[in-house]
Amino acid sequence: MALRRRGFVSVGAAVACCALAAACTPEPAPTTTPSPTPAATTPSESQIERQIRLDYEAAEAAYRDNMAEQDRQSQLGTAVKTKELTSTASGRYLRFVLEVLSDIGDSGWRAEGVTNIRGVASSGWRKDQVQLTACEDSSAVKFIDKKGRDVTPKNAVRTYVQNLTVNRVGGRWKVSDVESKPVRNYQGAPCAA
Repeated sequence: MALRRRGFVSVGAAVACCALAAACTPEPAPTTTPSPTPAATTPSESQIERQIRLDYEAAEAAYRDNMAEQDRQSQLGTAVKTKELTSTASGRYLRFVLEVLSDIGDSGWRAEGVTNIRGVASSGWRKDQVQLTACEDSSAVKFIDKKGRDVTPKNAVRTYVQNLTVNRVGGRWKVSDVESKPVRNYQGAPCAA
């Protein structure tokens, strides 16, 4: 009997040890599964939105290129229908620009400085036509006569809000019309940046 007890105790001890061992064995660490990456918070640009954005960018580039050519010619005192002007302007706007440049040249003046484009805002779009509003500041431009005297008009408003129509003509964007408004400040203008 004693032998039996010892076997029973030995078997019992072994079972107890196995139970304790199982209870004390750490469970494997929970595996972390990466959470799914959330979708972008900004929806992707649709095809029409992309086209509108590209058209605005091209129209603004044409306007800025045209202004650079106007500045160049006003500094020379010339009014020439250059490739730079005709590739970025047409119609009423081109006639307006050439008239302004002619007035400067016919007066025997030339400009020093450039017009500062304070901002450009999109204000309308349809296929092959963009509306832009530009804030222009010519207050740093001086006009010099042939004798080198400063003949810049005093007390004249030299800040403008320009409402521009830019058309795609033969695959190129050209400023074709303008409504110009002299302003004392750009408050409330969409182009004020």
